[in-house]
Amino acid sequence: MTDRPDLKILLVEDASFFARIMCGELEKAGFKNVELARNFAEAKTFLETTPTRPFLALVDLTLPDAPNGEVVDLTIEAGLPTIVFSGRFDETTRGTILGKGIVDYILKDSPASLSYLGDLVKRVEKNARTRVLIADGSAAHRTVLKERLERYRLNVTTTSTSDETLKMLDRNEDIQMLILGHTLPDRDGFETLTRIRKRRGLHNLAVIGIAEGPCPELTAKYLKSGANDFMTKSCTPEELILRVSQNLDNIEHIRRLTELANRDPMTGLFNRRYLHENIEKMHDELIQNGEPIRYAMIDIDRFKQINDHFGHATGDLLIKAVANRIIDLLPEGGVAVRIGGDEFCVALPSIDAQTARFFLSELRSSLPVTVPGMDNEVLTSTISVGLSAGREATLSDGLRTADRCLYEAKESGRNRIIAA
Repeated sequence: MTDRPDLKILLVEDASFFARIMCGELEKAGFKNVELARNFAEAKTFLETTPTRPFLALVDLTLPDAPNGEVVDLTIEAGLPTIVFSGRFDETTRGTILGKGIVDYILKDSPASLSYLGDLVKRVEKNARTRVLIADGSAAHRTVLKERLERYRLNVTTTSTSDETLKMLDRNEDIQMLILGHTLPDRDGFETLTRIRKRRGLHNLAVIGIAEGPCPELTAKYLKSGANDFMTKSCTPEELILRVSQNLDNIEHIRRLTELANRDPMTGLFNRRYLHENIEKMHDELIQNGEPIRYAMIDIDRFKQINDHFGHATGDLLIKAVANRIIDLLPEGGVAVRIGGDEFCVALPSIDAQTARFFLSELRSSLPVTVPGMDNEVLTSTISVGLSAGREATLSDGLRTADRCLYEAKESGRNRIIAA
């Protein structure tokens, strides 16, 4: 769900019934701020007087006072990404309308078209925050592709060589898609793709291979080499947009699933799986480069008694409160993890001992937190902390050191920090 009340959409449609249906589809997609114009004149007046520029225009091709698609020119000239819908379709009309630089052309012929419209509007809204890289040896083709994708509101960068492409991807991890031409002057598409996949995985960067003409062998080889998709340079603008949309949607869907798999649902902190799959790699790289990575194991004191006395619901509130306090005080670069139950781990990469101790001291002294208890009782609790030395050879070694220090903190009276 997008749910962006600040985003306005201009809908130009003279049929009240269809306008209501479209407004309903847009609301389901999260867009409630829709300005309805019932003819060309109303749309023109709105664009000339509105203080808030719409981010998108949805226009009927045939209006009572503009029967030949004049409204498309109006919204395009106003600089609005424009989606056209119509009950009529022929190749001449389609070619003319697409030639004006619209985002897409949709027929009013089925419920599926309306469903597609909602998904398309959501995709266009997200595209302004989506970076795409085009790598191709042909300046003319780079220009055509860039223009088409920018109509779709994507943030587009171009490169002309393999080396430039690799450097661009290394410097910009926020690039979500690469459209990779087969013929680059310094390296072909296959070799470039192989090098890219050593840096960025299938689920981290969508790569669409592109070449001059249809070739089943080329398509298969690209897909086997790590491309998410393949198309020809002669593809229609509609096919380009559909393939780009589908691949971006797939990447985002996988990211959402990965995020859910790596997060603790109660606190929003990372979970044990994330610690062992992601932090372990970070640990190895830092230690190899002579950088420290410290681990703080944090445990809520006497948590079992709190659960027994106040109940599990109150215990859950306490866990959330401590997690929120960790997030509030976490130093830049730190990673907070809920190990399970009332136990947390904070990874502190490239953070010196003094900064680590200061963070943990601030955290400990900021407790207890006040959580509603039984019969108006005030629930208070403290934490015990164990901190590793930061030079342990492996993640497991670092966690064991921090665990040992945590045990010492518990045994020596709780509510304290013990560092290796």
